[in-house]
Amino acid sequence: MKLKSDKLKIKNFKLLVVVFVFSFLIFGLALPAQAISVPGWPIVPCGTSTTTPCTRCDLFQLIKNVVDFITGGLMPPVAVLLFVWAGFLILMGGANPGLVTKGKEIFKNTSVGLIIMLSAWMITNTIIQSVGAKYNNAQNWWQFVCVETPPAVPPVVQRPPGGALCSNPRQLAQQNNVPYPRKNAPELDALVSCVNSRIGTLIDQSQIFTYERSNDLCNYTRGQPICGRCAHTAYSCHYGGRDGTQGSLAVDFNAANGNERALYNELVKLRSTCNFGFIQLEPTHTHISSQSCSGN
Repeated sequence: MKLKSDKLKIKNFKLLVVVFVFSFLIFGLALPAQAISVPGWPIVPCGTSTTTPCTRCDLFQLIKNVVDFITGGLMPPVAVLLFVWAGFLILMGGANPGLVTKGKEIFKNTSVGLIIMLSAWMITNTIIQSVGAKYNNAQNWWQFVCVETPPAVPPVVQRPPGGALCSNPRQLAQQNNVPYPRKNAPELDALVSCVNSRIGTLIDQSQIFTYERSNDLCNYTRGQPICGRCAHTAYSCHYGGRDGTQGSLAVDFNAANGNERALYNELVKLRSTCNFGFIQLEPTHTHISSQSCSGN
């Protein structure tokens, strides 16, 4: 009977050594982390007197802090104490099977609890990473760095230099002494009619440009870019030049067959007939001004 009891004590002693070694490893790994900082602390990341107001991002950070504090702050020391207590019961049990059984049960339940807690920690982290991904700026899956994206700031609308006049084209036209609405000067209409009556088949009739069409306000500023960018230079003959008050004094002709050089040669022949003041071949068209406005 004594031999059986001695064998039981030796067996219990070996088991206790295993328990203490395991507990030492857990405590040794947990202690450095505890000495530096407590995981998840402070639990509430916002809304206190020393932090900024709470945002939606802080809700995910709060959940993360609670889980980290339980698994990293509370679980290691509690688990160590339970393992030590279980080992103590096994050691002191001796021939008392009840204490040994209770110690083994505590050891087993604590181990299962650790597995459950760590599994919950992994699952919670995965959920946070999935649901709150747009608020996370962390590099590792087990971390969460709360980043609240600021609301988009609407772009500042820059008012044109012309100010309120740009919304009142009639007043803008009066200020620059040009007609409203924009139109061609009578002498330009006569020039276009003269050209079309002689070589109209060589001209693309849908591509005859006099006043500007891309930015209508430029026709009332004489091409000055105070209400936006203009297609022609300031005081171009398309805007009546510097002094014209009747409307556009220039026209751009495009060749119907795409041969701009051939069209230009034919237009040059009509310079005196149709009363051109200026003619110039451009890469995509031929520019012509009336006698009252010699230039582009």
